[in-house]
Amino acid sequence: MFGWFKRNKGFEWHDYVRTTILLRRRKRRERLAEAGHAAVQGMKAAGRRGAAASVEGVQELGRGAAAAGQQGAAMSIAGVHAANEKVRAGLPIVWAWICAAGRRLRDGLALVWSGLCAACKSLGRGSAWLWARTRAGSAQLGQVLAVALAASATRLEPVFAVLRQPHIRVPLTIVGFAAIFGATARIVANGFDLDVVIALSIGLLILGLFFLARQRGAGAGWRGFELRNKASSLASNGPATIGAAAVIAALILVVGAGWLLWHNVPALPALPSLTVASSKIEGRGVAVSGDTLAIAGTTLRLYGIEAPVPGQRCLRGRSRPWNCGAAATVALSRLVRRGKVTCEITESDDRDRSVGECRIGDKDIAAELVRGGHVFATSGFFAPYTGLENDAREAKLGVWRGQAVRPTDYRAQRWEEAKRAAPNGCPIKGNVSRGRRVYILPWSSDYERVRITRRRGERWFCSETEAQAAGWKPAGSS
Repeated sequence: MFGWFKRNKGFEWHDYVRTTILLRRRKRRERLAEAGHAAVQGMKAAGRRGAAASVEGVQELGRGAAAAGQQGAAMSIAGVHAANEKVRAGLPIVWAWICAAGRRLRDGLALVWSGLCAACKSLGRGSAWLWARTRAGSAQLGQVLAVALAASATRLEPVFAVLRQPHIRVPLTIVGFAAIFGATARIVANGFDLDVVIALSIGLLILGLFFLARQRGAGAGWRGFELRNKASSLASNGPATIGAAAVIAALILVVGAGWLLWHNVPALPALPSLTVASSKIEGRGVAVSGDTLAIAGTTLRLYGIEAPVPGQRCLRGRSRPWNCGAAATVALSRLVRRGKVTCEITESDDRDRSVGECRIGDKDIAAELVRGGHVFATSGFFAPYTGLENDAREAKLGVWRGQAVRPTDYRAQRWEEAKRAAPNGCPIKGNVSRGRRVYILPWSSDYERVRITRRRGERWFCSETEAQAAGWKPAGSS
């Protein structure tokens, strides 16, 4: 091997390899240069062709837009001309339709006018006929009333004689005017209802009887009747049926008036108590029950309302009982906690509790409770909140959502139930608690819980008067 290198000593191997590599690199660069030159020439040629095409496209687009504009303008002008022609052709038709509609409207108005005129004529003839009949009927009715009054005058002469006496006439006249004025005041306060009708009937009856008595006593009132002779014959021949009927009707009205006054005596405005002067108290109010407040150490009952008894359950619908007594207490508590309560005390009740009107600002607390259906308004002719109760009943609010039982009826029902179960029919429980002797009524929330133990001195009472006479005090929940 060493000998081979020695034999080839004249050949330069490394020069040959380097020369070959250089030649190859040069040829590669020449090919790349030729390819780049060819690409540049192609891009130039493509750019020249694209520019030429763009110019031709723009020229073609311009020529197309111009042609389209010319065609659109021509079509627009043609459309305007066609529309004008149609309008000119349609105007006579529209005018003819308007004229026809005007003629029809004119004919219709003329027909309506003629119909109205005919109806007015018919109505006039009917009214004239009705007026004639009414006058004839009124005349006949007047004759009958004249006969009835004249016939009744003989039978009622003793009554008229009594009514003409001064000591009878003056007080009954005052009663008659008071009934009419009271009915007018009730209409303003609570609207028109049955009590108003009854009061007006009583007032008009009393004043009417006095008017007839005065006319009869003057001697001129009955001479004016043309049927005086007929009335005299009717009164003298047989029983005077008409006069008797008048007397019976008067007696029925008088009895009804007495019943009304008796029924409403508890609801008349009470005079201020002799032991409680009219005074005003202010402060924070605490609800004791639905109609009772505690203010500044004074227990006060709201005037004009009565709340469900604490523990009383009302029916919502027919079978869903709810504690309406507790709900009334909650409603009053929500009202009084809104601010300072101002109460005007004017009287006291049978338990020596103060009674008065209470307000929070400008709001009447009792009126708000009645308006929401939480409590009942006291009944009677001069009851102040009857109208609000009627509104709550129509709206079915509060206790009026179902069967509402007034506290008076509820107490009477519980009294009878306890009376049947109590010894000797005496239902009031006398309880001794912490040295205090208190009596508990059947509707109290504690009544069922308390058991009477006689060895502690507890007993039964038949009435509150009996319990109070024995020195027992009412329980707070009674």
